[in-house]
Amino acid sequence: MTARPGRAAPTSPRPPTTGRPARPPADSTYPLTYGQQGMWFLERMTRPVQYLDPGTFRLTGELSEPALRHSLVDVVRRHDALRTAFPTADGRPVQRVTAEPDLPYRLHDLTHLGPRERQAAAAALLEADLHDPFDLAQGPPIRVALLRLAPDEHLIRLTLHHLVSDAWSGWEVIFPEWGGLYRARLHGAEPALPPPAAQYGDFVAWQTQWCDGPVYARQRDYWQQTLAGAPPLPDLPLAAPGDARPESGRNPSATERLTLPDPLAASLREIARRERVSLFMLLLAAFNALLHHHTGATDLVVGTRAALRTRPGFEQAVGFFVNVLPIRTRVDPAAPFTHLLHEVRRSSLAAYTHREMPFEKLLTELGLRWRPDSFPLANVLFTFQSAPEAPPALDGLTVTAADQDPQSPYALDAVIKDGGGELRMQFTYHRSRYAPEAVRRLMTQLRDLLDAVARDTGASTDALLARATATDG
Repeated sequence: MTARPGRAAPTSPRPPTTGRPARPPADSTYPLTYGQQGMWFLERMTRPVQYLDPGTFRLTGELSEPALRHSLVDVVRRHDALRTAFPTADGRPVQRVTAEPDLPYRLHDLTHLGPRERQAAAAALLEADLHDPFDLAQGPPIRVALLRLAPDEHLIRLTLHHLVSDAWSGWEVIFPEWGGLYRARLHGAEPALPPPAAQYGDFVAWQTQWCDGPVYARQRDYWQQTLAGAPPLPDLPLAAPGDARPESGRNPSATERLTLPDPLAASLREIARRERVSLFMLLLAAFNALLHHHTGATDLVVGTRAALRTRPGFEQAVGFFVNVLPIRTRVDPAAPFTHLLHEVRRSSLAAYTHREMPFEKLLTELGLRWRPDSFPLANVLFTFQSAPEAPPALDGLTVTAADQDPQSPYALDAVIKDGGGELRMQFTYHRSRYAPEAVRRLMTQLRDLLDAVARDTGASTDALLARATATDG
């Protein structure tokens, strides 16, 4: 599952309530949200890429396959988003919820293979799944593959389309519910979970009402003023060699990972506490400083993910609630790093206070258009994820999450995950734009810059960058 907005980032007050908008009934047709529209059209510009949201887990122990299958069908039955198709009407996409759950489910028995052949076959099946497109017009936007490696060892892949899911949907809703439903099915009981407090149709109705209300105009005016004259971020010098393109059938994105040492992570938390900023703000300030080093730009716009789950009940719903906030920061390299840190604090707080403006709607207001090769305003994303990624608790099984390369439409999608102690970097990038060794170097420089900040927070940004990038070239 892809990264969710970090809880350490500032939150905005909920918009005033003007009466609960009416949820579209099941088996009805209703429009896409602005975030869904942007994804739907972008996917068609960049075919054959699809924006999939896979979750892969290793299951060790005695598995009840009937309980597994029935519990997942129960999850689909609970959430409208997982029963949604996206046909077109008059040339435009709409979404239609069906009443009955439909869950494509494949079992691949690999126990007849030797250990090496079995692992290779499993890897090939999981990779092929990433390139198996959904028929969005017909639905459903979810499927399951179960790989049997041994009688007591399985891999399971849940693949959803991002049109109906985000990371919160998986880690905070689907996986915890799945654990409870599996337990009930395993012991022959009927599922007893209360119905979700909200469905995705409630969010569709709320956003439609919000965009017709007075707060919309105020937030539009804020963003137009804040982003006036914002320059595009110059390309980072991380180019892939020659005219490198991903091979046909491969994930166009790749991912590099790096973990910060625990003592450094602890020092950064203490600096954030002392400076009265969130850890997200501290990390974003360092990331902006590094972007300045590589591009020479002092006026930077970097996108970050924010959740639009600001209404009661939305935290229990499955669906795509992610919005992109373009955070504009001005870097004075001669000033102390703390100056940049508090500049990021100011701009982040203001952005999160105006987070309900749909990014796709904002682009329209600014007269900007999507292009297949780059995103307007923010082609680089930086997200901090503070909530833990706990795998589903399935009775009698040890469940561990498997690393996989996520997919992202952004040229560079930087995520830092807070594991409670360690901080883990995950940088996803387009193979056609950036070289893996250059991305690894960028991550190492960010680590070294954060180490320099921890040792001397009051030094100038330029001086800290000089220490962190002394081995450039």
